[in-house]
Amino acid sequence: MRGFTIAVAALLLGVAAGAGADVEAPTRAEVEASMGLASDGDRVRGQMDTVGFVVHRAEAEEVVAAAVALEADALSRQDRVLGMPPTDGFVGGVCPHDDHLYAGGVYVHLTERITAPRVILVGVFHAARLWGLRDRLVFDSFASWHGPWGDLLVDPLRDQIIDALPVDAYVVDNAMQSREHSLEALLPFLQHNQPQRSIVPILVPPMGWRRIEELSDQLAAAVTSVMKRNNWELGRDLAIVVSSDAVHYGPDFDHAPFGTDITAYQRAVSRDRRLAASYLEGTLTPAKLHGLLDTLVEPDDLSYRLPWCGRFSVPFGLEVLRKVALETAGAAPKGALLKYGTSLDGPELPVSADARKRGLGYTAPSNLHHWVGYIAVGFLMP
Repeated sequence: MRGFTIAVAALLLGVAAGAGADVEAPTRAEVEASMGLASDGDRVRGQMDTVGFVVHRAEAEEVVAAAVALEADALSRQDRVLGMPPTDGFVGGVCPHDDHLYAGGVYVHLTERITAPRVILVGVFHAARLWGLRDRLVFDSFASWHGPWGDLLVDPLRDQIIDALPVDAYVVDNAMQSREHSLEALLPFLQHNQPQRSIVPILVPPMGWRRIEELSDQLAAAVTSVMKRNNWELGRDLAIVVSSDAVHYGPDFDHAPFGTDITAYQRAVSRDRRLAASYLEGTLTPAKLHGLLDTLVEPDDLSYRLPWCGRFSVPFGLEVLRKVALETAGAAPKGALLKYGTSLDGPELPVSADARKRGLGYTAPSNLHHWVGYIAVGFLMP
């Protein structure tokens, strides 16, 4: 139940606009005590969730292989439909961050086609309200992050970005970054084909569209400057991946507008698919991303209308991707919904009893009263 408590509490804490914490902000020591795998000082960031997400190489190899095998035919069809040679990569995308056994088959539709050696990871900051934080990006100062195939280095790009941003645009806080699980979830799937891949982790707390425009301008300018100096290309040298689960449905999330039977489930799934089609597919535009934000949150107080985790990370991260693409490649990328799934709709990943014994499992139940939607969206240059 530890994982279930974290998952539900994190979601509910992330709902509010974050203006003023109800309790004193957690200390670094308190955060570390709640982590499944503690950090090594400021050298290696550990892992918050060691139940829903793989930790070590043996279960990582098993989980990723199982997900790829489960989706092998669909991945081949995806390549044909998109006209992608297997060696080509997306310039960016949206990926889930729920339990690997539930969502692994959705992850791989994006992560198997991210080929760039460095990835900017844009994550949800579920617990922003604990720190009373909004309107500022969250960076870390760790040298690397734990990964099952060895530590993933944080790319020097992070510090170059920080140096280029105005001081009111960000905070650097290892406790905040350690409290969040939305980025660590993606690392095993991004690392297994490229063990030496480097990352730039960024968390996005609540912010309105005007602030998203301002901060995305600043971050995109910083990234573009480094890319031009190094002759980097999106997709080849750098990708931008945004972490987000889709709808969280059921009474536990205070969100069951259609009821809790199979018809309600189908209606909620259809709504998620319409949102993806309307706002994430086709050419990225500010109007689409602004529309998605206003669909998911109340513009006045930023409380949620629909409980998607990435209601701030997706509009922000994709607006950064759009601006970087325009400046470096002269066009906005086009998105395609690669796969939609839920914690109810597909076979869980088949893993061995040994993987279960090592602790891999679920952090929350999945039934018609409590389920989560997942989207994998990939972006290519036209």
